[in-house]
Amino acid sequence: MVKQFKRFEWFRNLLIRNKITLVYVPLIIVPLFVLSFASHHIYTNAIVEKTVKNASDNSSLIITQINGILTNAISSANMLTLNLNKVLVEEQTRGQVSELQQYTKITNQLSFALVVFRDVESAAFIDQENRIYGSNLSMESEAELAASSAMLQRLRQSNGANLWFPMERRDYLVTDKAEPVLTLGKRIVNINTGAPLGYIILNIRESALSAVYRDIGSIKEGSYFIADGEGRIVSSQNKDAVLQQIEEPSLRSWVVESEEQTAVHTTEQGKMLLISTAIPSLNGRLISMAPYALLTEDTGKITILIILIGLVCFVFALIGARLLSNVIAKPIVHLSRHMKKIKEGNLDQQLEVSSGDEMGLLASGFNTMMGRIKELLVNINAEQRKKREYELALMQAQIKPHFLYNTLDVIYTLSEMGRTRDVQRTTKALADFYRVALSQGKDQIRLEDEIRSVMDYLSIQRIRYSDVFDFEINVGPDVLNCTIPKLTIQPLVENAIYHGLKNKPSFGQLTIEARREEQKVILTVRDDGAGITEERLLRIKGSLNDSSQQVGYGICSVNERIKLYFGEQYGLLIDSESGRGSVVTVELPYQTSE
Repeated sequence: MVKQFKRFEWFRNLLIRNKITLVYVPLIIVPLFVLSFASHHIYTNAIVEKTVKNASDNSSLIITQINGILTNAISSANMLTLNLNKVLVEEQTRGQVSELQQYTKITNQLSFALVVFRDVESAAFIDQENRIYGSNLSMESEAELAASSAMLQRLRQSNGANLWFPMERRDYLVTDKAEPVLTLGKRIVNINTGAPLGYIILNIRESALSAVYRDIGSIKEGSYFIADGEGRIVSSQNKDAVLQQIEEPSLRSWVVESEEQTAVHTTEQGKMLLISTAIPSLNGRLISMAPYALLTEDTGKITILIILIGLVCFVFALIGARLLSNVIAKPIVHLSRHMKKIKEGNLDQQLEVSSGDEMGLLASGFNTMMGRIKELLVNINAEQRKKREYELALMQAQIKPHFLYNTLDVIYTLSEMGRTRDVQRTTKALADFYRVALSQGKDQIRLEDEIRSVMDYLSIQRIRYSDVFDFEINVGPDVLNCTIPKLTIQPLVENAIYHGLKNKPSFGQLTIEARREEQKVILTVRDDGAGITEERLLRIKGSLNDSSQQVGYGICSVNERIKLYFGEQYGLLIDSESGRGSVVTVELPYQTSE
């Protein structure tokens, strides 16, 4: 013990001014460095998180628009299937038709499809004699090359399903041999006899895809590109890179092998923030790249500013150590305590400014900086919530166009067949469905109205798929008057039909149930369709807890809206077994319009 006192004897022998200086200086320097580090860390993380969120939101919008382009191409193929069936079957029934008349009718249908679906750049029809009818004369060149192509061989072996062919440059069935195109092919058969009639080829230019993220993307000096599972760039803002392998091996390895959504990666262009988003429809990933240095350039300025302020305060501390020791020591201790709380994550700290000297300026600057940091975080949270609400509102307002097109096609076909009563019922069901879907702008409607809308929707689908499934609705009378977000059940029913029952080889059953459990409403949509594989089911369940994964668009949109309206304790549960069917359960709070 005596030895320890002797070790600090030199300190006891110092003048009081030197003692104050020796103690006071560290109390100034250490908190300022902590403040500099904490502010740099907080601001950098906030900027990076904001950039990641913005890029993820932009990526979601980009993928939504790209999926819209692909959906329009599929809708165009379905429309052409019906229209060309009508043209070709009518010609067979009427007898001899000149080649010029046949050519005119077919090319008119192709041109009309391009007018309705502008995302499709060009279209062609190849008949059983390998004659090509193109929306553009250049599509009809290289007929022999097209007839012997692997593309046409694959279509000949198909069963009439839509087939996507990867992005490529071709010498046949294109308007521009130098322009990469994404191609949709479909085998057309006689609807009545099943006899093959020919093949449809629809082309989407790569520039149509890159224009989407060129218009939406807002990353500062950043870029977007789409890569497939082998590291090949299928779409990019850089035209020279399209259909080329990603040049940098480490970046290509990350894109192909890594399951990370975000990463900071050093490339030839420098340190980059990478954000990866899956695009299931293209079997690829959308990659956004942002220069990391540009994201954090402002944090360096703030750090330098804080250091300069620290140096000024250090000089004043040396000069006024003796005269202002008592006045300064207390605020320093106070400041260090606040900095400790900030480091622990408590940003609600304010220093009392009781003087106009250097310490008063420091305290005022600290309060201003913390206020700005909190304001920044509040703005970021508000912006994220606003974007989330906007996207959810967009999801809710987007009643898929292809449903309307297909329903109108059904009405047209029924009219042609003279089934007037079915036309009336289908038209009335479509009008009632959209009336409930619009709901005078209301976000929440009674369960009874939602069930009525679903019955209208199922009535239309039953006309289209009368040999595919039947349905049953069991709703207790005690829950009919409760309110739920509109379009809660319909997307789940649509998923059950298109992903479950349509893919089942035998006739299926769809069941919708609603019941009350204490202060909860339990909705169940059950089908005995094709079910979901274990791997995809795990991904869907993961997306229900993490909205950034975006697996199962309809299910995720319903789950997101429920959590936004009522809280994290409510939402969706999904259970499925491949080949046995699926069950989706929705938990909502019981509340009425009263």
